[in-house]
Amino acid sequence: MVEIAYMVREDWAQQGAAMQQQSAVIRDWLGSPPYVFVIVNRKAYESDRSADREFATYVARDAGERRVIDLSDLNELRRADKVVAHPLIVVHPFEERDCDLLREIVASESVARLFVSVWSPGDVIRTWLDGLCAVNLNIGSAHEAPDAVQLEAAKCWVDEQYNGLSGGNGKDAVVQLLRVFSAAGYSLDADIWLRAFFAAGGEFKEAVKIEKIIKEMKRGTRHRSKARYGSNILSVLRERAAETE
Repeated sequence: MVEIAYMVREDWAQQGAAMQQQSAVIRDWLGSPPYVFVIVNRKAYESDRSADREFATYVARDAGERRVIDLSDLNELRRADKVVAHPLIVVHPFEERDCDLLREIVASESVARLFVSVWSPGDVIRTWLDGLCAVNLNIGSAHEAPDAVQLEAAKCWVDEQYNGLSGGNGKDAVVQLLRVFSAAGYSLDADIWLRAFFAAGGEFKEAVKIEKIIKEMKRGTRHRSKARYGSNILSVLRERAAETE
């Protein structure tokens, strides 16, 4: 099991007043150096006003404790037979392909401990982290686990994502389950559903499609779709959730 933690940049900086203190909190969680910083954009990191480099130098003041690699260097960690001994510190990931790479690394358990510096509280990478119950080091606790029944529904979507969730059977599955759960009193909240989807192993590129459908449904859009499951699907998912618990 991979240990995961994160901190949002604005919580780390607090308008420049807390960077040293919060960096100490991060070091306490990481353990002893050396620290491996994973950078998304090396050119930006080497610039004079790099926010990525600012973060890295606060967490590891001594250059000898700091190793910097490119995120693309982690591609080999998609393989389960490759394992990194030192904690990885991923700095400000944002693009879908980069986030999906991290997702695959965690799924393969190729790293024992992963810390993510999140650029903005609204970034989808934070939703993924909360879905995996990563520890938010700013408050010292993790988000509550997704609802067990919603998690079972999200597993249905994951089973369909190989052909995409924006059309065909994939979209039918998303729309039908959202309607069924909404009728049962569940909130049509994109963040809640995406946390469940990520906890079930969902991909970032498909999460964007689910979010779009939810936003459209909240605006009153009536999606044309076929029934992908029987009328008793909610009861079935509740039974699965009970068995899992």
